Amino acid sequence: MDKICGERALLGRVLVEQGAVNDGQVEFALRTQVETGERLGKILVDLGLVCRPALARALAGQLGVELREERGFGTGLRAQIERRHGYRRDVRAATA
Repeated sequence: MDKICGERALLGRVLVEQGAVNDGQVEFALRTQVETGERLGKILVDLGLVCRPALARALAGQLGVELREERGFGTGLRAQIERRHGYRRDVRAATA
């Protein structure tokens, strides 16, 4: 898998570097993308490999933007969602 497309890093590479997915999962999603024409991020979310907050962080990183931590009501919700998603992914991997 290449690392950049034009001036920006490829989404799959950014997600791998963030530890959200591995190369094999990205390759599978890319093959699915060829068949369906859907966006890579949507495929990864639909497969349960990446949660939406992790995808948002990767997309922001791809564009060179850093998402700020939440403040006020609901603070920590994004982190809790990501922890729960990671737990489910670890449980699925252990039972597979």
